[in-house]
Amino acid sequence: MSKDNRKNLVNILTGFGVILFYLIATSFPESLLMLFNIDYSNLSLAFKSIYLILYEALITLVIIYVYRKDVIPNFKDFIKNNIKYFKKYIKYWFIMLGLMMLSNLIIINFTSTDVSNNQQIIVDTLKYAPIYTFIVSVLIAPILEELVFRLSFRKIISKNNILYIIISGLIFGSMHVIGDFNSIIDLLFIIPYSIPGFIFAYIYSKSNNICISMSIHFIHNGIMMSLQILLMLLL
Repeated sequence: MSKDNRKNLVNILTGFGVILFYLIATSFPESLLMLFNIDYSNLSLAFKSIYLILYEALITLVIIYVYRKDVIPNFKDFIKNNIKYFKKYIKYWFIMLGLMMLSNLIIINFTSTDVSNNQQIIVDTLKYAPIYTFIVSVLIAPILEELVFRLSFRKIISKNNILYIIISGLIFGSMHVIGDFNSIIDLLFIIPYSIPGFIFAYIYSKSNNICISMSIHFIHNGIMMSLQILLMLLL
């Protein structure tokens, strides 16, 4: 096996390994507490929130460590050239926002569903655990999701940009819907949820810097969450 083929195989296995680790770790957050004989269900809301924040932060740090050879130079480059990157790529956030609004309007007009079940869960969680929801959605999710859905899939699909963008976007969108859907209609919301995945994957494929797609993801989640909090305060 040539050096390039061996490197490609290592990248593919690493990508699959990180995705598998993410799926297992996020599916059983209470498993870590079981090692210390702590019953997660008996914890207060405050302790559950603190634990889940720390748990998801730990998962993120583990994946950052796995991808440290990518993340560290990307971060240094982003710090050095962040203004240039912002001017070049912020336009894609506006495109993404417009496409999401359009797809949501089409779904709402042709169905009786006003909001996806996933979004309703976020809104409900924000009401009784606002600090937890904000920290996870705005600070942790952009890093964790970009490492998993963009960088990991890029490791697996490195030679075909179009296939990479489609697969990364669709799986990203599906993961936000399939686990919480109540009806077939809910599956339609895979479309608006996939649009950010397509845009983030496109940005990463063009820039080859994961910190750029992370930054746009930060901006998007931060603005959306802030607007949701504002609506809760006004209504």
